[in-house]
Amino acid sequence: MALHRDDVIAAALELLDEVGLERLTTRALTERLGVAPGALYWHVRSKRELLGAMADAVVAPAFAPAAAPASAAPGEGAPGWAGRTEAFAHRLRGALLGRRDGARLVSAHLAPGAATLGAVEDGLALMRGEGLSPAQAGVLGHAVTSYVIGFVLQEQSGQGGDGHGGGTAGFDPARYPNLLQWQAEQAGQGGGDAFTAGLALLTAGLAAQLGPGVGNAR
Repeated sequence: MALHRDDVIAAALELLDEVGLERLTTRALTERLGVAPGALYWHVRSKRELLGAMADAVVAPAFAPAAAPASAAPGEGAPGWAGRTEAFAHRLRGALLGRRDGARLVSAHLAPGAATLGAVEDGLALMRGEGLSPAQAGVLGHAVTSYVIGFVLQEQSGQGGDGHGGGTAGFDPARYPNLLQWQAEQAGQGGGDAFTAGLALLTAGLAAQLGPGVGNAR
């Protein structure tokens, strides 16, 4: 059976889940596919192009519903740009967590393909339709995606959503009372709760900056 580009990317993502980004090599991929090393380059010209295509495939599900009304998602409020933005952020976090080293792959190698670029364009158009200027829509998208990727990088590095992973054990309470209190409050909170709380803070700040006349914030 003939090998197609989609087959290469799918096999590479499976390999990523098994061995992680550090051990993902084109040699291991060709062995998995059962082809000669040179055959791979009929479909991807370099490892860099392969990693970019993989990153695009990882985030594509998060962008798929961009032009449709936002569906219910954890942390989503009423319709409006903030609700849509929070729904997208939860989809993106889920997509990144769905792959081993997903956030590292995307943060270092994302080179959006045609499908994702089209979805981004549709998302910007939707935000403009709710009263945001092109610059505001761009700042919103960049701020939210940066937050999501950074949060998941911490989660997948084993630090957890608070970024400290319990590293305050043994700290002097007299010197670090606020840090220890914050850590204690975070202890009963899951990563999803911390993510939702930070996301709500981010969208509230953006709403305050944009002003009451822009869209339906909640």
